Amino acid sequence: MAQYQSAQKQDDAALAALWQVCFGDAKSEIEAFWRIAKPTVFLAKENGRVVSMLCALFSPLIDSGGESQTAAYLYALCTAPEYRGRGLCRGLLSFAEKEMKKHAAYAALVPSEASLFDFYEKLGYRTAFYHKKYRVAAAGSAKIKRLDIDGYRNLRELQLYGDFLSYDAPLLQWQKHLSEASGAGLYRVETDRCICCAAAEKHGDTLIIKELLPDCPEAAAALAAELHCREAEVRTNEMQQPFGMIKALNSVPAPEQAYLGLAFD
Repeated sequence: MAQYQSAQKQDDAALAALWQVCFGDAKSEIEAFWRIAKPTVFLAKENGRVVSMLCALFSPLIDSGGESQTAAYLYALCTAPEYRGRGLCRGLLSFAEKEMKKHAAYAALVPSEASLFDFYEKLGYRTAFYHKKYRVAAAGSAKIKRLDIDGYRNLRELQLYGDFLSYDAPLLQWQKHLSEASGAGLYRVETDRCICCAAAEKHGDTLIIKELLPDCPEAAAALAAELHCREAEVRTNEMQQPFGMIKALNSVPAPEQAYLGLAFD
């Protein structure tokens, strides 16, 4: 029978091994995630072996009135291949939610594929986070400046309204790490029309702009050109395409529609 618990330091090696099996990342990248993002980790064991894991990253969710509640962004939920189909993910989520409700009002997640929206809906999650996604060819120019995490957070939150997930320093530091490791970064992009913040990663000759606020195709095109990419794939704030899900963990109602933005996919 599975035993569910919070991870301890002595579990790090087994968790890293499970992560490598399920996601294929290098050990050095996994260790960087523990060090930079500082997640709370939950796990399931069978016969003393770590067979399932889940990371929780805590950050404020700001409502339209400026009030905030803590949300747990769930990440890296996985089970060892030979243990799948036994309900371990369900059991681990249930255990983690009971633990997280001591500190958070909501749990939020981004399904890794469309079919998983139905899976999480059966567990009490509902679609609340939306975005707009498109591609644009690299072209033009703009005033472009790299930002540190404080500069990015300040510019980001000037652009947002309504309900949105904010990001504390460890999470923005992790996105900065991912962006810079790919050859890109966090940016301020100024065109004739607007000033944007952009969190970008290079994937081959495509620039993945994981967040562009406000939406400005000219800024995306110019940033792609600046970074010697062929095109940009853009995600921005518009309630167009389902992206993430939310579940209330206590009596505080979850928002019907909100913006998540960055996701560490």
